[in-house]
Amino acid sequence: MQMKSRVEEFHEHMPLVYTLFNPGMRERHWLQVSEIVGFNLSPDDGMCLSQLMDMQLEVHIAKFEGISEAASKEYSLEKALAKMKDEWEPVCHSLYSLYWVALLVP
Repeated sequence: MQMKSRVEEFHEHMPLVYTLFNPGMRERHWLQVSEIVGFNLSPDDGMCLSQLMDMQLEVHIAKFEGISEAASKEYSLEKALAKMKDEWEPVCHSLYSLYWVALLVP
């Protein structure tokens, strides 16, 4: 039964995990989070859920969710833009080559 209660306790903190461990969170988002909590909060290799729980950040979860949602959307756009850039690079290179060939051919 102890395991079940530990899992349930962990489950209560999942919104905080989803929000603050979002891969789309960038420095600008962490600055917003820090402004909300009133102290510097930024990710590092030592950050763990127990530390966040000790900080009692759950009271701010609604504000964090808005920041995290925006970070997710921005992250999706960044990935889509990088993909487009990679897909268009050969086309642009080909057009650039054709331009120089056209200049050289009388």
